[in-house]
Amino acid sequence: MRWFALVAALLALAPISRSAHAQGNYRSAPTGGRSALMGNTGIALGTDGAAPFLNPATVVHVDSSLALTLNFVSVDVWHVANYYVPGPVDTATYGNVPTSGSSDITRVAGNAVPSTFCVFAGLPRIGSAKEGHAGEQKFAACLGATERQFFDWVGQGYQANGPDRATTQANSVRRGWQRFVVAPSWAVNVTDQLALGASVHGTFTDYNSLVSVGTTTTGGTLPATASVFQAGASGNDFGLSALIGATLTLGRVTLGASVQSPDVSLYGHGNINSYVQFASTTNVSSTTYLGSGSFHADEPTRFSLGAGYQWPTGTVELDLQLALAQNDAVRLDTSGTQLQTPAAASIPTTLSFATRYEPTLNVGVGGEVYVRPSLSLLGGFGTDLSAISTIGPTTTASTSLDRLFWSFGFGTHGTGGTLLIGAQVYYGWGSTLAPNVYQPVPVLQPTGMSSFGVLFVLAGATSLNAIEQAVTDVKRAIVPNP
Repeated sequence: MRWFALVAALLALAPISRSAHAQGNYRSAPTGGRSALMGNTGIALGTDGAAPFLNPATVVHVDSSLALTLNFVSVDVWHVANYYVPGPVDTATYGNVPTSGSSDITRVAGNAVPSTFCVFAGLPRIGSAKEGHAGEQKFAACLGATERQFFDWVGQGYQANGPDRATTQANSVRRGWQRFVVAPSWAVNVTDQLALGASVHGTFTDYNSLVSVGTTTTGGTLPATASVFQAGASGNDFGLSALIGATLTLGRVTLGASVQSPDVSLYGHGNINSYVQFASTTNVSSTTYLGSGSFHADEPTRFSLGAGYQWPTGTVELDLQLALAQNDAVRLDTSGTQLQTPAAASIPTTLSFATRYEPTLNVGVGGEVYVRPSLSLLGGFGTDLSAISTIGPTTTASTSLDRLFWSFGFGTHGTGGTLLIGAQVYYGWGSTLAPNVYQPVPVLQPTGMSSFGVLFVLAGATSLNAIEQAVTDVKRAIVPNP
């Protein structure tokens, strides 16, 4: 445990990277080790770094002074149907584009993805009570990634030969979405049974999308064609929201509830550029656009309820989380100039990209059983349904993905702290945008996709005293006493 305490202190300084999940999936990035291995639960009985993000009232029940969750490896397998030819073909221009080769795409991606880091500190007791827990209060300073998406399909390609026509397509796509939250939190035991808590969330949202496709089609009686389609967008937003919560313990049963307010955007800025070119033996044309403007990624109002049951050798919890709809939850508005050739016309143009969310209800259930005082087994199940109502050429969201996930792991417990090791396994289905370049004007359009993957979790909780002792042990090992 002391070695874990030292490693935790070092890994807390590591940069946060991104994994492959979708915008609009509120549970795509687990925010705590024990919570993640128990089906992303923790509204009622949270005791780790997920507390400030799920229900800050549970902060007062955390025994450790430091908690770290390291989702150290994520392996995802994505399959997109008809990715290279996702829609109808303009046969008058491109002819009978061959699809004898598979136009599907399967991609395996792996990432190292730290998740959350929290420091907990006890505060002076309120009131004059000398027994029980009434008046105890605690502060937590936490940071972590609560949502992530990262598609990196660079260097892909498609080539097919038909009886009278051949096509070659060079295709690269890179998309990113991340919410990173700083969450100072406070909680107090009003009585031995009732705890209240509050958290302020400073949310940084980063969005980027890049699509680059070059296509050449030859053969038959139609002219050879060559086209280029490039489109890029980016945005950053910072907003503030509040989360309040409560827990009520009635014997072995604990009830938890929390409400998160919609956030207030303090700053948002975004950019768009695009370049489209078409060339044949009879026609050459191009369109270029550069624009910039405002970007806002609002977080909706959320309600969470949880019920947990504890007995001497284990716990079980059931959670429900409802996120309300937010019209144009993510919006990018730009103004700029569009230049067209061969007319060489420069046209002032405004472009807007927006994604609407719809009400979303997710459920999680999990448990922990101690097989002996120093060893526990954890498991759970949960849903991560997409809040995106639709995707299309003018939405910021490129993917709508519903997920089911299962979690399992084990924990070791000792005087130095707790160490948890396990995994979340998921299956997802939905749709994603793919470039259809076989149209007079290339367009992004939805096509079916599925995915499955595993996220390995390493998490632990310890104290600052244990870290200090670990550092002392290392010094003694390096410089023995004379």
